[in-house]
Amino acid sequence: MNRMLLAVVLLGSAKIATAVELGFSGMAQMDANSYLVVQDKKVYESGSRLGVLQVKPDGILNYMPLTISDWKDQDGQASDLESVCQLPGQTNEYLLAESGYWDGKFGRIFQVVVSDDVAIVKQVYHVPKIVAGGKGIHGDNFEGMVCIAQGDSVLVVLGERGGSKCYKRGYLRLGVFDTAAGQLSWQQYADHPVEITAPGTDANKKRTISDLYLDKQGVIWAVATEDSGDQGPFRSVIYQAATISGPAEQLKVTAVRHPIAQWIVDGFKVESLAGPAANVPNSFMSIGTEDENYGGSWRPLFAPSK
Repeated sequence: MNRMLLAVVLLGSAKIATAVELGFSGMAQMDANSYLVVQDKKVYESGSRLGVLQVKPDGILNYMPLTISDWKDQDGQASDLESVCQLPGQTNEYLLAESGYWDGKFGRIFQVVVSDDVAIVKQVYHVPKIVAGGKGIHGDNFEGMVCIAQGDSVLVVLGERGGSKCYKRGYLRLGVFDTAAGQLSWQQYADHPVEITAPGTDANKKRTISDLYLDKQGVIWAVATEDSGDQGPFRSVIYQAATISGPAEQLKVTAVRHPIAQWIVDGFKVESLAGPAANVPNSFMSIGTEDENYGGSWRPLFAPSK
């Protein structure tokens, strides 16, 4: 999506409203009530690519854009950021991932440090290249990412979107990030992607993975979306996609065999999943939407119906 989105929060009266411009391409929780949000602007578009969303006790959303002055790569500023995760053990370091390669460019993962109203790029890595995209070629398209502590390293899990001629279903592709050496490698698990099936019978029309979220119980949640055009209809299905198990030094990612729809969100295209905000008591998860011509919104989700 190429434009900024408008998230509107109504505060008890039709006469009172506050709005913040957001693009919810990906979202990671920073603290109890703050989220780092990435936007999917293309390289030729100006403006901020990320910012901090704060959820206030009265339900008001505050948004502060973050400035990155140097992207430290010859391909220039980020193009089509689709996912973000916090590095385990770090309070202010994150990975930001572009959706993939395009005409031999991009496909980058930026390691950034967030401080006040700026973000500093420490290093630039790359997503795996299986089928590079370009004009007329629908290749790899990564739209979700989680980072999991694995001994002295970090297991990076990327979610291939699926729903294309190249990939009918979604896949989780695993990489190992050696933080001490500053190296991110996809070789160890290159031959063992984890295939993910979204709930529903018409899987070919779904984008199996539009984002990923790892909860405290070791469950990787995913959202599948249906998008027929910029005016919809939209539909989003949130489900448990995989589980994390095994010893801390050698984690295992296992797909959920028969996932069920835990939430069905009709009329909205959910592209961001994250943890619950403390200022929204009893909430289970947070979502961000990208609804094309209709704008976007942040909302809390509560426990699904049994």
